[in-house]
Amino acid sequence: MEKDKSPDQKKQASHFMAFYVVALFSIALVLILLSYLTQVRADDQIANAENQLQEQVSATQGIQAKMEIIQEASNEQALRIAELEQSLAEAEKAAADLDKRSAAQSQLVKVCGLALAGETELLKAELDHLITTYTLEALDGSDPEQLIWTVEEVNLFERLRSIGAGDENTKNQ
Repeated sequence: MEKDKSPDQKKQASHFMAFYVVALFSIALVLILLSYLTQVRADDQIANAENQLQEQVSATQGIQAKMEIIQEASNEQALRIAELEQSLAEAEKAAADLDKRSAAQSQLVKVCGLALAGETELLKAELDHLITTYTLEALDGSDPEQLIWTVEEVNLFERLRSIGAGDENTKNQ
């Protein structure tokens, strides 16, 4: 069969074969180049995704650190508020004690005025009112925890009580 072919046909067949081989190699080269470009593009996308992930992780860590700082500040503020509430309660108690002491002192001054004026019946009534209002233990110092005034005021109260009791004793005799 090859003998039937002329040299021109053989030449043409060899050119065709060479063209066919060059075309196949060209196609293979194009496919290799496309594969390389696809791989480079995929690597870039992976690198971008890694960078985005790293940024998100960094942002999350930053947020967590800020949340911890905020939580610590919140805990410190809660402790400070508790301390302030305790101080406020103590101050309110001290203010109430001062008000109670002031009122008792005012009544003691009134009793002193009655004693100076010689109003023994009113003196006795005011002393009874003081004892009823504040209890004897708080007025005479027999219970130091309940004491509402100073030692001098306690001594004055005791003298006034003896004056009120002394007048009663002289009336009974």
